[in-house]
Amino acid sequence: MNIKEMTRQDCVALLKTQRLGRLACVRDQKPYVVPVHFAFGENSIFSFSLPGRKVDWMRVNPHVCLQVDDVGGVNGWRSVVVEGLFEELPKARDPDAGMTSVERMTAPVDGDRKLAWSLLAAHANWWEPGALKPGDTLAPSGSHLFYQIRIEAMSGRQASW
Repeated sequence: MNIKEMTRQDCVALLKTQRLGRLACVRDQKPYVVPVHFAFGENSIFSFSLPGRKVDWMRVNPHVCLQVDDVGGVNGWRSVVVEGLFEELPKARDPDAGMTSVERMTAPVDGDRKLAWSLLAAHANWWEPGALKPGDTLAPSGSHLFYQIRIEAMSGRQASW
């Protein structure tokens, strides 16, 4: 097995093709890791979530880490680690009354939220993991949020046989 460092270009290529990563955050010197669906933007990772433990922790300590990998082959694996800062993206200020609940909770506004929405919406059912409570029911409209991780550092390794 040959293991080597990935270039930034190789790391970005992997982030553009993957949708699932593991997000790590820390609060009171305790780590917490959860799977998240994401989309890659130029220098940010975008995601969508219900409030809860991960969001609470990231609001207190915005320094987070995202690990993404591709292990689906006999030829080896690739893994990228992104370090960055959590930033909540503002909600739509005045959604149209005629919108469905999914449209209301995901309505874009200008700037980064609009970019996040467009990148995430490129994938089918992108909102489901962040909009479902345990038991497969939609959470109340307005409780959802978009966030980004502003990338500060990125590294990766790959192995081949």
